[in-house]
Amino acid sequence: MPKYLLIFEKSESVRWLGHLDILRTFERAIRRAGLPVAFSTGFNPRERIAFASALSTGVTAGAEPAVLELTDPVDPASLLAGLNETLPPGIRIAECQEIPDLKSRDLLNSYDRADYEVVCACAPDTDSAEVENAIQALLARPQWEVVRAREGRSKTLDIRPYLFALSLAPATLTTNRLTLAMTVAIGEGGNAKPPEVVALLAETIAGLTLRRAHRVRLISSVPETV
Repeated sequence: MPKYLLIFEKSESVRWLGHLDILRTFERAIRRAGLPVAFSTGFNPRERIAFASALSTGVTAGAEPAVLELTDPVDPASLLAGLNETLPPGIRIAECQEIPDLKSRDLLNSYDRADYEVVCACAPDTDSAEVENAIQALLARPQWEVVRAREGRSKTLDIRPYLFALSLAPATLTTNRLTLAMTVAIGEGGNAKPPEVVALLAETIAGLTLRRAHRVRLISSVPETV
């Protein structure tokens, strides 16, 4: 059955939708567009659409990959237009292309890093030298221990291996705002979360708090994915 790679945007107006909300939004849009969608087997069949990585509630995104499976081929341009007509304004598909069936799962699994732009509040007297020094000091630390809670249990993790780049975005420091650019690992193999990185920086930058997180793009470990 034909499969299609979708690259979509999640903008500010829908940033409070969680991953399951996004999934259900796509399922409704697919039905309204009248697409010949394939369904999973089992007691509770679902439309066959899969996302490369769950996007956290409150986070916007510029280029999120998903794979949609149909029972009959559809022209990619028509598929893109049909879905954009039925999706809410805050979600837009920017690209659509048919992909080989055998590569679809490998394609989604290949996305193991993500670029983020993170807007933070800061004290009015914060200057760029202070931020740069704090970033360099943090990068020099061999371990970054954070505590994560799940199902009533807490666990201490070292997330330093999962941060690949961290910097102050050029010309973003204003009276009480700055933007950090970071590249982090995603997926079950280990990950670092932007709020955790900001919290570690806040240990040396007084008043630093996260305000907005935008996932710019996902990065594949395979140079040519399709």
